[in-house]
Amino acid sequence: MAHFYIGERKVGDDAPVFIIAEAGINHDGKLDQALALIDVAKEAGADAVKFQMFQADRMYQRDPGLYKTAKGEEVSIFTLVEQMELPPDWLPVLLKHCQEKGLIFLSTVCDEESADVLNQTNPFAFKLASYEINHVPLLRHIAAYQKPIIFSTAGATIADVHEAYETITSQQNKQVAIMHCVAKYPAPREYTNLRVLQTLTLAFPEAVIGFSDHSEHPTEAPVAAVQLGAAIIEKHFTIDKTLPGADHSFALSPEELKEMVQHIRVAEKQRGQTTTSTCSVSEELLGSSFKRTTAIEGQIRNFAYRGIFTTKDITKGETLTLENLAVLRPGQKSQGLHPRYMTVLLGAKATRDIPAHSGVSWKDVLTQESQDND
Repeated sequence: MAHFYIGERKVGDDAPVFIIAEAGINHDGKLDQALALIDVAKEAGADAVKFQMFQADRMYQRDPGLYKTAKGEEVSIFTLVEQMELPPDWLPVLLKHCQEKGLIFLSTVCDEESADVLNQTNPFAFKLASYEINHVPLLRHIAAYQKPIIFSTAGATIADVHEAYETITSQQNKQVAIMHCVAKYPAPREYTNLRVLQTLTLAFPEAVIGFSDHSEHPTEAPVAAVQLGAAIIEKHFTIDKTLPGADHSFALSPEELKEMVQHIRVAEKQRGQTTTSTCSVSEELLGSSFKRTTAIEGQIRNFAYRGIFTTKDITKGETLTLENLAVLRPGQKSQGLHPRYMTVLLGAKATRDIPAHSGVSWKDVLTQESQDND
């Protein structure tokens, strides 16, 4: 098994499970609430607390549609993302509070600019969300920092995971953790498919393998994942499950987070004491070993996996540049070309007018051959 260090903390091999308390966007745009989340993570005994850094106009194209929260409410996605942006001037305050509490501060980054801002703080590691797994330019950009990278894989196929891993390691960055994950909030237990952990271990022997859990139960899936060898566990938490934000209802309460940490610590001590690693895990949680987009993940994959979009109107003959293209989540619009083709498109000429905020296709840059054989 592989390992690397996050700060002075060894992650992987025979080290204790690295537990990430995912605060995410549950600060609701309030600094005092973000600080309170850090206090909760410390009290629970987590190793790290993680937030998210993003910019709405670098995440979604301008008209992504509505988001149905876990409570069934429909809200404007673009407005929701704007409201949940973590201001850069919070970073020194959050970092200092984490240091005082003896916690590791981590953050997901969703675009190159946010990554650069975070990198100025000399972070111990970077986290990438599942929906950035195909954002090849971002993967390459962050890998060049030569810091550990933890990336999630909800909705992904094994081919997606392989491309992401190869993109990172091609930058001579071998400090990689791959997190099995299910793109549903909350995630039904019958789709947990914990056998995928073993698949990832076999397929990527030089990577650290972990589990990012979206299920409602505080201990069931995380403990089972530890029994199967997961070296990292990540789970959302909140200060109050009844708060109106999008992610509160399926997140763990402070008491549940503490319960999860305690159960994981017991489970990690028992690893290796049974003859088979799967004997005490239910068949329903074990599920399939195939890493693929499951039936409940197809819609969110189409909605949130990145594509290449125009950011302004482009006229026929105009050169495609970073000023008029971006790698964005499509939302309700048709998907643009895979982000791996961004370097191919840059410098090409548009073969027709392309409206702003639309997915770029090959027809926008390639001329059609004549079908006339004469």
